[in-house]
This record gives sequence, C-alpha cells and structure tokens, in this order.
Amino acid sequence: MKRMLSVLLLLAMLAGTAASCSENPAEEGASSAASDTPSAADQVQPEPEEEETELTDGLPDTDMQGFELNILHHSQEWLAWAYNVLEAEELTGEALNDAIYTRTDSLQNRFNAKIVTETMAQVNPDVIAQMAVSGDSSYDLCMMYDLRITGAIQYLADMKELPHISLDQGWWNPYASSIFLIGGRQYASSGNFSLSVLSRAGGYAFNTDMLTALNLTSPYEHVKNGDWTVDVMMQMADAANQDINGDSQQTNDDQFGIESSVKEHFLRMIFGSGVALITQDEQGYPVFSLSTDDVAVTKMQHILDVSSHGGWYNTTSQNVDSSDSMVAGTFKNGRALFVTSNPKSLSGMRDYEFNFGFIPVPKYDEAQDRYYAPSFGAELSVLPVSYDASQSENIGTLLEAMAFYTQKNIVPEYIETLVKTKYARDAESAEMFTIAFDGIYFDFGINAWQEQVAAKLLKGSFVGLSGNFGSVLQTMQKSVDAEIKRLVKQIDKAG
Repeated sequence: MKRMLSVLLLLAMLAGTAASCSENPAEEGASSAASDTPSAADQVQPEPEEEETELTDGLPDTDMQGFELNILHHSQEWLAWAYNVLEAEELTGEALNDAIYTRTDSLQNRFNAKIVTETMAQVNPDVIAQMAVSGDSSYDLCMMYDLRITGAIQYLADMKELPHISLDQGWWNPYASSIFLIGGRQYASSGNFSLSVLSRAGGYAFNTDMLTALNLTSPYEHVKNGDWTVDVMMQMADAANQDINGDSQQTNDDQFGIESSVKEHFLRMIFGSGVALITQDEQGYPVFSLSTDDVAVTKMQHILDVSSHGGWYNTTSQNVDSSDSMVAGTFKNGRALFVTSNPKSLSGMRDYEFNFGFIPVPKYDEAQDRYYAPSFGAELSVLPVSYDASQSENIGTLLEAMAFYTQKNIVPEYIETLVKTKYARDAESAEMFTIAFDGIYFDFGINAWQEQVAAKLLKGSFVGLSGNFGSVLQTMQKSVDAEIKRLVKQIDKAG
C-alpha cells in the first residue's frame, strides 16, 4: 500500500507551478520574416517548477552530550484499551514495532541523547504529588490517564515553559489539547509521540456484508459526499433492525442496527454533532452552561429521538458503560450492522467471519464543516513541577522531534497496519482512519470530569431515552459549578 504521508499531514508538502505568457506583436514596419520568427524574449517561457519542499521539524541538530530524556507512563497491561507503546527493544520485522524502534534510534543518534521510558500500572495523582513534595526530578515527562489529570493539577507545570514544542501544530492535536489550556497554562497535551489518543479515536465499525444484503448505500459514499449525518446513520440502523426468528418480539436472536452501551453511542453522537458539555471562558476556565444552550439541547433531543426507532436498543440499564445483554456480541455474530469502535478495539475483530469497515462518527447535519472523533480513556502528557528546568531546552527539543517524527513516519505506518492486518478489510478504511485522526476531539466533561458531568447527563437523560434535559441540566448546574470552584481554588493555591 502506498504510504499516506501527504494525506495525513495535510500541511506536509506544497508544490506550485506557474506559467506566464507575454505576447509581443511585431513592431510596425518590421519585416515579415522577423514577425514570423519571434525572438527568444517573445516566445512563451514557462517558469521552472518549484521544487517540492519537505516539511521538517525545524529543530537544530544539537549535541546533547548523552542527555537522558526520562518518561514515566502506564503499562500496556493496565491501559489495555489504548495503544500506548513508546519504545521497542529490537527490530522484529513487525512494521509498527520497527517504526518505533527506528524513531528512537534515529533521534538518539541525531541529538547524541538517550530516550528512556519506564512503565508502572497507574500514574495516579499521588505519584505526581510525591515527586513534587520530595523534589524528585527523575522524570522529565509523565503520562497520566486523562480522567485523573485534574486531581494532580496543582503539581503540574505549564508545558509552554518548554522551548521548541509547537503546541499549535497537528502532531500535538491542538484542537483537543486546548481543553487543558486553563488560565493561560497548558496542564496537559496530546503529543502524537504516543499513539494512545489516536488509538481511541471514536467511530463505528460496520458489517459490509449486511450492508450489501440490505441494499444500503455505503457509509463511505456518504462521507465522500459530505452527507454522513446522524439522520442517515440512524435510518440505516433502523433498516437493519429486524425480527429474524419471526416471534414478533425483540430477543437476542434477532438482528440489530447498533451494538453499543449508552455511554459509547450517545457520547459519540453528542460530540460528533459539535456539542460541548463543558466550554471555556476567555481565560480558559471551565464553564457549564449547557442548560442555557438551546442549540445543544435541541441537538441532544434529536439524537435521542432518532435513536428510539429500534436501530439502537432502548436499554433501561443504569450501567452506562456496558452494552445491554440483549445486544452484547451481536456484531461479532453477524447480527448487528454497526458497533461502536476505535482503532484499538478493531484489533479484536481480525478473526470475524464477515467483511467490515470503519467509519467516522456522523456529523449532525450537512452544514457541519468537519467530522469529530471523540477520544477519551487514553494517556496524556503532563510536566511535573519537579522536572529539571535547567534541561528544558533538551526536553522540549526531544519531545518536539518525537511528536513530529511520529506524525510523519509512524502514523502512516499505523494506518497501514490497521488495514493490512485485517482490522479493516478494505482500502477505503484507510481514508476513514485519516479523517478520524484529523478530527480528534476532547471535552472536559468526559476527558477530565466523566463522573461529574458526562455520567450524570447520560444517567439522567439518555438511560431509557428519558430526555428531561431541562430538569436534569438544572439539577447538575449546582454540583458542576462547585467542581469548577474547587478546580480554580487548586490552581490559585498552586500559584
């Protein structure tokens, strides 16, 4: 498969060609021979094509004299639902492993430095606090589970203190990371030197064999036409919902439109529609104003309404994290058209006995100008206040180089791996992965305050398709405002 660097970077390479043509009619009185044979100056002379300029990280090739960059993050065994491998011990012939190994080797040689990673089961706030209290500068960077970052916020330094890192560039996912830019300080970021966030990019897998049997238009075509919307997807899901055994009742022997938990389906639909649970004021502090956002409430009500026609099973379970037993396993058994998915979870589908693809979360309507890929449950970069600031030049340089190198060389390999290893079984899925990666989306109400915001909204309004958004959001207002005050107090106390 051709490598997809130009698609992934979007900004990567710019080439321009231009031609100018000047017409100089023969001067009055000139001979016919002269006018029939224009001079070199009169002839059309196309300008030479500009050479393609490859995008580079622009970093100086500094000799760091053996400096060690030490990173602490979660073990893959604990964070099993995300891909968070940062280092490869040796070349094995496995493409993604070897790309990560080559990155480390290349950057270590380039900068005369060493990149050292260490894992532990959980990098909790108490781990960061202990570093701060003891002045332990053993780690230059830590990776924290997104939900636990605010619990350590008073012990985190501003990542903007590091020179060279380009937090506004795609390899740092600035649109997503902006939710952790609070009061002018960047408390966490999503550098793509870790594939953790990309591996959690929310979308849906779909059964292409069932799609063909139902004579439905491929979601790929809808994406290409710009009309892959909530309504279109739910119409397809409703069409797939069928009473297979003919008993006139909905049982787990039947066929369903979507296999999903309350949390996974509705948060995809909400965020994919551009609804923010938590917004920010001018200083970047969290604001909870959902109850007065009529557009957002209208969208959520519509999402709930179109999910009540059978395509998504109406569970009354209070467990918003698990699929109802009625639909659990139906996609694997070939009896569901869609299942909530992400690149990491696709790895468990490689042995399915039918063809499937991957599709981004639908837009709310055609007027929406982009697709959003909500990503939550991954590890993000944080800078402990105890880090050795005297080494900030080296730290910033290596992190920027790692993030840029990964975006340029490893992300394309990751997409190829996803397709080639049958995580998805068609070439068009590669384009869909790219769209998802370009649309990584965070929301403070899930990436930081899942229990305080997202879970309460889901349990109050989406479990049982109960709605009642007005009363639920008003009830939430007091508790979320109190959470905001606590956060601001923590930040102010830390200075």
